[in-house]
Amino acid sequence: MALGMHELLRGIFKNDEWKFQLLSEWTSIVGNLGDKMRLEKIDNDTLVIGVYQATWLQELYLLSNVLLHSINQHLKYPHVKKLRFKHASVYEHKATAEKAEVVAPLKKIPPFILSYDERRALSTIKDQDLKKALQDFLQRCHTQRNLS
Repeated sequence: MALGMHELLRGIFKNDEWKFQLLSEWTSIVGNLGDKMRLEKIDNDTLVIGVYQATWLQELYLLSNVLLHSINQHLKYPHVKKLRFKHASVYEHKATAEKAEVVAPLKKIPPFILSYDERRALSTIKDQDLKKALQDFLQRCHTQRNLS
């Protein structure tokens, strides 16, 4: 009789139920950081986390105490004592991201309209090239804010 992945993992981790919980709930534990990193290995009380970009590697290292607390709080007992971060394969991440982009719904972006204060500030600028560059910059800022 074939076992599902869920049952197979539960059987492998029957003496370490917290490891099974960690693996099965990883995406909800890390939330939005899930697209920046992946759980690569559980080594006793240490988690090895692969990070896709060097800047995020540094950022996550600096946040390691907060992440460790959050993970253990989710597990309801401090099973994890240490986090190790390493650079993960960008190729694998890109392939996963491309698949995700195909199924991700597109977010409708509202039309760009300058606020009264923005229009007033731009009207004081005499240089037309500078005014146009600032207006384009404001549009990119608004668009980026609406996408996130």
